[in-house]
Amino acid sequence: MSKVRCVLLASAAVCAGATAALAADLPTKKGPPPAPVAAPFSWTGFDVGVQGGYGWGAENDDLSLSQFEFTADHFNGSGAIGGAHIGYDQQFGSFVLGVRGEFDFSGLHGSTHATSYTDNAPCYEGCTLSLSFRNTWQAFLLARAGVAFDRLLVYATGGLAIADDRESVVMTDYYEDLWTGSQTNTLVGGAIGLGAEYAFDEHWRLGAEWRYANFGKADYSAFGPSTVNYKAGFSENLGLVSLSYGF
Repeated sequence: MSKVRCVLLASAAVCAGATAALAADLPTKKGPPPAPVAAPFSWTGFDVGVQGGYGWGAENDDLSLSQFEFTADHFNGSGAIGGAHIGYDQQFGSFVLGVRGEFDFSGLHGSTHATSYTDNAPCYEGCTLSLSFRNTWQAFLLARAGVAFDRLLVYATGGLAIADDRESVVMTDYYEDLWTGSQTNTLVGGAIGLGAEYAFDEHWRLGAEWRYANFGKADYSAFGPSTVNYKAGFSENLGLVSLSYGF
């Protein structure tokens, strides 16, 4: 009986070893490969695009200091604006630094009317004024600095602002003497702003920006029985949306 038991035990051991060896030779079943991790979006590179929006602001002059003493030193203006831009950004970790050049056609304009009475000629009997301004183009060279949240960029911007300003004036006194002038000058000032851009694929970006620009003043004249010299210019707020293509 003991011999039979030994034979059975030996057979079981041999079978167990064979089963283990066979299991070791079988291929191991593998799970699905891990999904690839998407690379973080990069804002580094050039971009070109278009922008459009609306501007509202004020003409600023010093006609109150002239012999007519008109209280028309500020009056409102507004109009649509739109154009194109080109820029470059460099990303450092989450921070983005860039520069952008922009040119816009503008319909910004405004006008005012005023009456003046002074103790001195020519307005002691009363003078009237009609004054208007019109801006047809604007250009900006702006630096910007922002923080990127993957495809969302939030930034501040500032730099050089250039624009044309056409001032037209008509003045008359009680005796119907007439002073007129219509001149266009190029103004140079500065701009600041805040904005955000969202990249909805690897190339296309949609942006929105608020910008304030003060273009300074230039010298103008009205001609009549005498020459009246004054300074004028304008400032504005801009609300812009943009569409850009990044390379």
